[in-house]
Amino acid sequence: MAMRLVTKDQMIERLREVKNRGWVKSLNPLNPGAIGNTIDALLGFPESNLPIADTAQWELKSHRLGSSSLLTLLSMEPEPRNERVVPRVLLPGYGWPGRPGQLSFRQTLRATAASDRGFGLAVDLECQKVLVYFDSSRVHSRHADWLRSVAQRVGLGPLRPQPYWDFRPLFLKASTKMLNSFHVEAEAKKEGGSEYFAVRRVLMLEGFDIDKFVASIQQGDALVDFDARTGKNHGTKFRVRQNLTPALYRYAEPVL
Repeated sequence: MAMRLVTKDQMIERLREVKNRGWVKSLNPLNPGAIGNTIDALLGFPESNLPIADTAQWELKSHRLGSSSLLTLLSMEPEPRNERVVPRVLLPGYGWPGRPGQLSFRQTLRATAASDRGFGLAVDLECQKVLVYFDSSRVHSRHADWLRSVAQRVGLGPLRPQPYWDFRPLFLKASTKMLNSFHVEAEAKKEGGSEYFAVRRVLMLEGFDIDKFVASIQQGDALVDFDARTGKNHGTKFRVRQNLTPALYRYAEPVL
């Protein structure tokens, strides 16, 4: 059955009704996205792509006040895409033992510091790229055995090929998913073995901004997660702390 379209004003009014309900019981307290799932259900929507009639695509994003959890902005494998860098370069050349008989390459990378295995992000504004680097001098001593194995497998020089993302495809992918959003901030509490939420503020976010996105990467607020193991690549994700999401938009207007 087709979902009836609503206007932005009607959406704000629905969110106001949810806010005025005060504390509501979580539908799925074990799910990290429980706030969003519960609010979707209260609004009568099966998912967070909001059926707003007079605008481009909107999404509903929720933030649990006091939480430092990460929001996935987009999933995107690095270039050069035809090299399949994660399964063919990073995993076999730099992976470490995971489950029996498997290698694992699980890293959270940022631009402000290298990981304890020497991987990090670099932002090249001139070439308009986000690059992944490996610096063997930054590997922690506890990974000495792993580093020796890397030296035997591929050597300790720079990554070849070096993984990267061009700004433009990143922006196009992110803006398609995040162009406009209602950002709901909710307080959580536990009572009698159940979890409850109360909406405290709603922001209307418009115009995902590539310059702000790149700045968030430079500042270490936006991260890249690799999650691969032998036989399975769970995808490469750009993530940001939920409370910093509004800073990625050109316009952020409190509506409640």
